[in-house]
Amino acid sequence: MEKVLFAAAFFVAYTIQAVTGFAGNIFAMPVGTHVMGLSSSVAVLNAMGFFACGMLAVLNFKYINWRELAKMTCGMLPFLALGIWLDTVLPLPVLLRIYGAIIVFIGIRNLLSKEQRFLPKWLLAIIVAAAGLIQGMFVSGGAFLVIYAVQKMKDKQQFRATLSALWAILNFLYALLAFTQGHFTGDVVLTVGICIPIAIVANILGQVIQKRISQEKFLKLTYVLLLLVGLVLLITS
Repeated sequence: MEKVLFAAAFFVAYTIQAVTGFAGNIFAMPVGTHVMGLSSSVAVLNAMGFFACGMLAVLNFKYINWRELAKMTCGMLPFLALGIWLDTVLPLPVLLRIYGAIIVFIGIRNLLSKEQRFLPKWLLAIIVAAAGLIQGMFVSGGAFLVIYAVQKMKDKQQFRATLSALWAILNFLYALLAFTQGHFTGDVVLTVGICIPIAIVANILGQVIQKRISQEKFLKLTYVLLLLVGLVLLITS
C-alpha cells in the first residue's frame, strides 16, 4: 500500500515537473520520506530526476538555451558544494522555514503583480548563487532558480527544456554521490524500476498539457507552484 501511495504521489509530482520543468522532487519528497525514509527517498528521486529530466531535455533538445544552461550550472556548482558542507554545521530546519517563507512571499507578490518585475543583473547573480547554496543544503534550490529563469527565458518551451537539462546534470551528481555512500539498496533499486514507466507516462502527459497552456497561463502556473513549494517547505520543515 505504501508503494502505491508513493507511486501516485510520484506520478502527480513528475507530471508537474514535465509541464513546468521544476518542483517534481519537492512535491514527491514528503511522501517518499514517510514511505522509505530520507536517504532512500533522496536516492530514488535523484535517480529518477536524472532519468525524467534527462528524457525531457532530449525530447526538447532544440529548445535548450545553452548559454543560460552554462551560466546557471557554473553559477550554482561552487555554492552547491558549499551548501553540502554547511548541511553538517548549520541549524537547517530553522533556515528551511525562512527559505519557505521567502518563497511564499515571492509567489504571492508575483501572482498579485499586474506586470513582471525585472531584477538587476547583480541581484540575479546572487539569486543563482543562493539557488546553488540552498540546493546543497536542502536539495530544493529550484524555487530560487525559477526567479532567475523566468526573467532570462521568456519562452515556456525554452524555460522548461533548459531547466530540465540543468536538473538532469545536478540529479546525476547527487545520484552518483548517493551511490558512493551506499544508499542504492535493493529496495531503492526496486522502487526506481517501478518509477521508470511512471516517469515516462508522466513526461508524455506533461508534454501534452504544456502544449495546451498559453505563455501567460504558464507564467501564472509557475508562480502558483512557487507559492506551493514555499508552503510545502514550511509544513515539512
